[in-house]
Parts: sequence; structure tokens; C-alpha cells
Amino acid sequence: MKLLASRRPETLWCSNNRQGASNRWSYPPAVEKLLRSITEGRSVLQLFGGLSRWGTKLDIDPATRPHVRGDAWMPPFLRNSFDVVILDPPYAGINQQMKSTLIRGAAFVAREHVYWFHTQWVAPDSGMRRERSWLIRVGDSCSCRCLIEWRVVDREKPVPSLKFTRGPALKYRRWLAGEVRLPLDAEASSEVAR
Repeated sequence: MKLLASRRPETLWCSNNRQGASNRWSYPPAVEKLLRSITEGRSVLQLFGGLSRWGTKLDIDPATRPHVRGDAWMPPFLRNSFDVVILDPPYAGINQQMKSTLIRGAAFVAREHVYWFHTQWVAPDSGMRRERSWLIRVGDSCSCRCLIEWRVVDREKPVPSLKFTRGPALKYRRWLAGEVRLPLDAEASSEVAR
């Protein structure tokens, strides 16, 4: 009988030694190092980009100075625009419909992989297959995080929802209707065009 490689998550231990009291809206250093090594040489879109230091960052908050100011629930990019999409959504108040919407949009934009970094373990429903995963200890008295790597299967890739009847994406429907354009800066526009 042929033995299959283990599909169990690996463990990543993040130390408590950090600059300042927290990482603010960026990854713990060990997680950033892992993600950078995995995505090296590939085009990366960071939905909920926050203060991430690599790739194209999309964020609704102008204070984070994203490359693209927009909403991660409805990424304003074409199918297969990036090799990799990383999702690091808020850790509170996310339900199944919200997760499904985020993952579907990320899978549509990604050519190769989608990474999910969160406190909730989720299964994709967007034509993707889990390849690797990590359970991450980010510090004392903190919720553990999970990092899941999904391989995008293009032939099974569903089109994201273009009409929402509930949830946070409702307030951004006007972008789909073409009434308001998303503000893209020149650097992000040229990177997406490549």
C-alpha cells in the first residue's frame, strides 16, 4: 500500500519578542518570513493589506496607504490577475456567508494559490484544494491562528457573486454598477497590468 503525505497542519511558534506592544495591522515576524519565502518571485495581492510590506495591498482604510483603496469583499481585479492572493480578514464577526464571499473573490483573482490567515479554520467552497497548512502560536494569551494554502483549480473556479442581498458588500454595490470607480494609484495599476 502506498503511503500518502500527511495532510496534518505544521506548527509555527512565534516568539513574544517584538518591536513595540503589537504588530498593529501586520503579520507576526515569523509568519511574514514564511509567507515571503513561499510567495517569492510571484505576484501577490494582499486583501485587507493593512501594513503589509510586500505585494500589492488592497485595503479600505486610507491610513494604511494601500496600493489600491477598495473593499476585499469585492476585489476590483480580473480573473487570474495575480499568482497569489493572501486573505487576512478581521478576526471578529465573520460568518459563513462572509467567508464564502471572500474566498470566492480571492480564488477568482488568483492564478495559483490563495492563503487564509485567521483564527478560524475554514474549508474552501470555491474550486480549490488544500495543499499545506499551519497552526500558529502568535503569543501568550492569544488565540491561535491558522494559515491555509489552497491550490486554485481554474476549471472549477466560480465567478464571484455580482449581487449581494446582505452583508458588508452591500454598501459597495455602486462600484459594480459603474457609478463610482475605485481609486487606483499609478504604481498598482502598472503592477496589475504586467
